[in-house]
Amino acid sequence: MTRRRRSNRRGQDEREVIPQRADELTAEWFTQILASGATVAEVRCEEIGVDVGFMGQVHRCHLTWEPPAGGDDAVALPASVIVKTPTQIPENFAAGDALRSYEREIVVYQKLRATLGVPMPGYYHGAMDPDPAPWMQRPLFFLFDHLSVSGINWVIGQFLKLSGRSKRRYILVIEDFADARPPTQMLGGSLDDARRSLEVLAQFHAANWMRSEAMQHYRYIWPVDTVPRVGQASYVRNRDEFVERFGPVLGDGMLERLDAIQERVPEICSFLAAEPWTLLHGDFRLDNVLFRPNGEVVVLDFQGLSSGRPAVDVAYFITTALTAEHRLEEQPLLRSYHDALVAAGVSSYSFDELVRDGELAKELLAHRLVGSADLIDTSAAADGVAFMDVIQLRVLDWLS
Repeated sequence: MTRRRRSNRRGQDEREVIPQRADELTAEWFTQILASGATVAEVRCEEIGVDVGFMGQVHRCHLTWEPPAGGDDAVALPASVIVKTPTQIPENFAAGDALRSYEREIVVYQKLRATLGVPMPGYYHGAMDPDPAPWMQRPLFFLFDHLSVSGINWVIGQFLKLSGRSKRRYILVIEDFADARPPTQMLGGSLDDARRSLEVLAQFHAANWMRSEAMQHYRYIWPVDTVPRVGQASYVRNRDEFVERFGPVLGDGMLERLDAIQERVPEICSFLAAEPWTLLHGDFRLDNVLFRPNGEVVVLDFQGLSSGRPAVDVAYFITTALTAEHRLEEQPLLRSYHDALVAAGVSSYSFDELVRDGELAKELLAHRLVGSADLIDTSAAADGVAFMDVIQLRVLDWLS
């Protein structure tokens, strides 16, 4: 049972302890939430994944356990765990809270993990404050479907202000694979890493092919054609800044092509959401896979779980993991993915459909990257190079 503390506001119910900072991840708290019967004597936390994530903070917490009474070592006690909490950057938290990113991943581990058909970390604990406005989605989506672009932008601005003032807390504690090798997104991955990752992605897609009951467990698994005009409004908001930042390196005709995609966004989204669809990981990239010595490929970060045609995930992975110098390797990689999909039992999606859908997905991804700048602070940098700048230019290279 998780320890509770009483608020010092009169009349407010006691609230569950949901740590949000590293200094709140105490030995006492771990002893209670891990519920092993043993006692954590000491905790040492280190932040990981710095400069490659925008929505949250990730800590590896090393646990020192008190020796069990009588020297009984029968219970396997984790030497370390991974703890995920929301980012401390206000604008990023506002976006993650509004998009249900933190809530979604906790629900995935609590309700869907055993049925997703993909290797992922074990689940220890998840907690969040109650949703203060569960009725909000319906009127918001109505407005997004009916307002002008300028009206949508005004509503988004007001909504993010409200989300930025949210005090809703989230935490997720999962298994740590300390023996795993994490690829480096900034440098791009090897072709073998890409092939193995895509084969695991195919297994995930096959296990969740046309799986409508998942939405019954959680209503915020949105199809890729959900309120597409929000994406168009974001593009309008951010186009000038994008041109100012990347204008000198944009290839001939690229801006004209992006503007043409802007007009087709609802059509593209509708097509990529149509049958046959599957559950989509939503952020399947090299930073979210781990390679273990035993050959297992573990998938991380399920904050973006959605639904749509599988090429949405496939194109996102290839264009962010590999540089366009690997263009000649795209067809073999797509073939490896499709062979694994068919081997896992999917016969209703041809290779030609995968290729066609992938080209549409690249267009949609490039468009969304232009529109994302003001929703999240993307200034995180490693060695002086902004992560999102690298990814954005990599995707545009694949589009050109």
